[in-house]
Order: sequence, then C-alpha cells, then structure tokens
Amino acid sequence: MSEGHSRGHIVVFGFRGVARRIVHQLTAAGQDVVVVEADPSAAELATMSRYGAQFVESYRQTQETLDDAQVEQARAVVCAFNDDVQNIEVALLVRKRSPGARIVIQMANPAVGRALTGVATPGAVLQVAELAAPSFVEATINRTTHELDIDGHRFIVATHASEVSGTFRQLWGDLAPIAISGPDGTQARACPRRDDEVRVGDEVTLMGSPADFAAAGLTPLIVTGSRTGRSLRVRLREGISATIDLLDTPLRIVVALLGALAALSFVFLLIGYREPDGTRMSGLDAVYFTAETIATVGFGDFYFRDQDDWLRIWAIVIILLGATLIAVATALLTNALVSRSLAQSIGRQRVTGMRGHIVLVGLGSVGSRVASELHDAGYEVAVIDSGEGQRFVPQMRSLGIPVLIGDATLAQTLDAAQVGRAQGVVIVTSDDLINIEVGLAAHDVLHGRDIPVVLRIFGRTVARELSDYVDAGTPRSIAELSAPWFVGAALGLDVLGTFYVGSSPFMAARVTITAGGPLDGTTVDRLGDRMRVVAIERLGAHGSLEYPPRRTTQLHGGDMAYLVGHHEVLFDVLQRA
Repeated sequence: MSEGHSRGHIVVFGFRGVARRIVHQLTAAGQDVVVVEADPSAAELATMSRYGAQFVESYRQTQETLDDAQVEQARAVVCAFNDDVQNIEVALLVRKRSPGARIVIQMANPAVGRALTGVATPGAVLQVAELAAPSFVEATINRTTHELDIDGHRFIVATHASEVSGTFRQLWGDLAPIAISGPDGTQARACPRRDDEVRVGDEVTLMGSPADFAAAGLTPLIVTGSRTGRSLRVRLREGISATIDLLDTPLRIVVALLGALAALSFVFLLIGYREPDGTRMSGLDAVYFTAETIATVGFGDFYFRDQDDWLRIWAIVIILLGATLIAVATALLTNALVSRSLAQSIGRQRVTGMRGHIVLVGLGSVGSRVASELHDAGYEVAVIDSGEGQRFVPQMRSLGIPVLIGDATLAQTLDAAQVGRAQGVVIVTSDDLINIEVGLAAHDVLHGRDIPVVLRIFGRTVARELSDYVDAGTPRSIAELSAPWFVGAALGLDVLGTFYVGSSPFMAARVTITAGGPLDGTTVDRLGDRMRVVAIERLGAHGSLEYPPRRTTQLHGGDMAYLVGHHEVLFDVLQRA
C-alpha cells in the first residue's frame, strides 16, 4: 500500500458477498479503500482495480496483516467476511491494536452480535438478515408501504397508482414526492419536484406522516395476515383438507369401498327388512344396523334370521367385506400416521391443510429472519430447505412453521408445500442460479396464477435484467439493501432505512450540518438532485421536526437534516456535511 493512501483510508476485510458492494460504494463515495482477502480470483482482483481499491493478501489475520493494511491510520475497519468467526477474530485484533478505532462488524448470529457491541464501539455490529428481511416481506405480501422512524416520529413511504392528472403539489399538498414511474412500476425516477406533472396511471411514491396522508385523502394500507383471526368455518375447511391430504391413494380407495358398501346396505335394509309386526325399517335404524353389521358387533336388537333369503345372503357379504375392509383401513391408516411422523421428524412431510400461506425456500440466516417476520405479521408460512439450514429448524418448529427437506427446483417438492394454494413465494437461498431456477419452477407450478414470487439476487446487473427478460419473479438484492448501512457506519453517518421503490433501491439517512461547513447556510434545493430533504430538526429543538421544508429553506450549523434518495447521492451530501 502506498504512503499516499496511508491516512484516513478504510480497511475492508473480505471481498465476497456483501463486502464487494461495500467496497464499491465506499470507493464511489470518494474513499480510499484497502481490501484484505485470501486468494482472490483474477476476476476479483480486476474488480478491485476497477473500483480503485488497494489489496492486501492474507490467509491468516495477524498483527502483520494489520501492519500491511495500516490499520492504525485507518478511518474505519469493516469486518465483512462471510464467516462470523473470522469477523470476531479481526475485530478483537483491531480493538487490541487500536482502542479508538471505528469498527463495523458483519455478524449473522444476533446473540453474538449483541455481545460484540462493546468491541465495535465506536462503530456498529450489523446483521445482513435483519437489514434486508423487511424488504423481502414487503415484496412477498405485495405491501406498497414502508414505515420509517424519524427522530421518534412515524413516517410512511407509500406507492399507489394515480387516478387523476395534475402536479404533485396540486394533488397531494405537503406529501413529499419520492419517486414516479410509468404504469409498469419498474423504472422509478427519484425525487421529482412538487411541480412535476403526474398522469393517470402513473405509479407515484409519496412520503409523509399519517396526518399528511389523511389530509391528502389517502389511507396507506399496512397489510397484515390473518393467521390468528381465522373463522371456525375456515378452520373446519382446513382440517378437512388436511385429513384428505393425509390419506394416500390405497387408503382413499378402501374408505371409498367402505362408503359404497354402507350405502348399498342402507338401501337394501330400507327396501327389504321387515320388523316382526311387518313395518319397514326407519332410516336411522338402517344406518345403525349397517354400522353394527360392518363392525361385527351385533347387539341383538336387529338380526337377519327371519328375513328373506336374499337379504340373509347380503348379510354374509356385508359382514365378510366389512370386516376385511375395516382391517385393511386400520392397517393403512396406522402406516400413514407412522410414515407421517417419521417424515415430519426428518422434514420430509407434506404441508397439509394450508391455503393462502407463504412458501419460503432457503432456511439460512436471511430465510429464518424472513419467515419469523412473516409469522409475526400474521401469515402462515411453509419452508422448503435443501438440508443446509438444519440449525434453524428448531426455531421454525417453535413457531409452528413446517419445514420440508427437499429440492425446491422439482415440481413434486413445490406441490408438497402446496404452492398452488399459496399467496406468495419468497426464494432466499445463497445461490443466484438456484433462486432463478426455483422461481421458474414455481411459475410453472402456479399455472398462470398471479401471486408474488420474490428472489434473492446478489448481482445488480442480473437483478435488473432478470425482470426484463425472464419471468422468474421480483428480484431483491441483499447487497443493495444492506451495504449502505455498513458504509454509513464506517463513515460515522446515520442510516435510517433502505427499501425498494419498484426495482430501484432507496435509502433514508440523517446528516448533522457542521457549523461553518460547506452546507452551513445552504438552501434545500441546492443539496442535489435524486434526493429529498423530508424533515429538519433545528439546533436545540429536540424532538421537534420542521416538515415539509421548502426549496428555499436554509440549513444552519447544528441542524439535523433527514434525507431520502439513492445512496450514491446521499453519501455525497453526507460527505460534504
């Protein structure tokens, strides 16, 4: 590493997964970055060079590695390996070497992450699953709203199709325009002006407080599930459905034969049976006598001895067939119950009785978090996993979420999860190709049903082009959602949230205006395009927000401005501040 980059740089340990996007965003924000990685490929080295990052090769994290990366002179250290143990090792070494260093740690295990908070300070411990899961939930349940907490005030970002034409100012008053796109809702133009024109059918995204939406005549819908509020009729229907699903084909045939035998017996008894006084048997008596004959219990209150010969012959047939069919049915039912119990113990059971549920594929750290959030929101969830997420199975079972072990690219596995009855599918394995393959398989099983299918995709290019050329589902990039949090923490900035509008990622952040700095005295409209100041907290006015600010509103030293827009633009503003 050259001496010209030896002070104020940022050291990133790792260059795979989210770490690559972190490096990209840091270099795009004008930061000097040093990457520490073991045995990078030629393509990874070329990518580092293209980003403008320097490289230190290290197979073990030692004091010599810290010296090579000049950690003591670094502005921040980001521990972004895909392995928690490596991140812990690096963080402890850096903290021992530089007690005041800003350390940002990627940690999949939340319990370990909480324990490392003291090691990271000043800095942060961040969980990718926690940061990205809400966006997957929103896309899976077709939620077009996203909630943000701005200094204790509840703000809502909501998307809807415009039913009238006009300007943002005319139609929605003080609500802040965040994005506008055509009717397809894919290519969102960020942060248009209030005087920009809106046409009928345009997808518009607005932000404001609940009171602002009410004043504009809009009611953002926060969609929740209805797991806890199902009616008795729905529960009964699901119970019958579950029972039917439990019966395999031989057992269904035996039950059908028993039903046919009972029906014939009922008819024959009504027609041919005569009481001692010559009267016919009642319908209830016919059902009762049929049941005790098939069960071969014979209480003596009815008998065939004095009946016509053909009815006595029928009695022989029904006793022999009934006893045989009941024995076979008992054996098959016992086998089905034992097989189901064994299948459930190894995760290979079918999902029975579910309808309107969410099918989740991939039970890793992200998948378990998404499943938990969907469950907490009131949705029924069924999980399919290849077997790699076994450590999360107990967590799912404690929530009552069934886990099926199998290959989700196969139609049989998707059928076992009742995808045809589902209201959404979310696919979050760690392999982009598998996610695309499962998405295509799910669309094939759905036979044209229009329900959300959401894919975890890492590559930005793949995510963009996928929706244009392949109908595999709605792509969501975990790297796009989580990397801004790491960059913000490394730079000492306050990131408040990341979310998608259509296929475009957005970010909300807070910046403190430095007295005498470049933004002291500037007006809101001069901060830049593709971003918007949604609120200002003035110096000394704790808990009191000024919103919406006007274009000519001035910012002063000590003020805190709350911004929404693309992360590249926001990082530029935050750096200038």
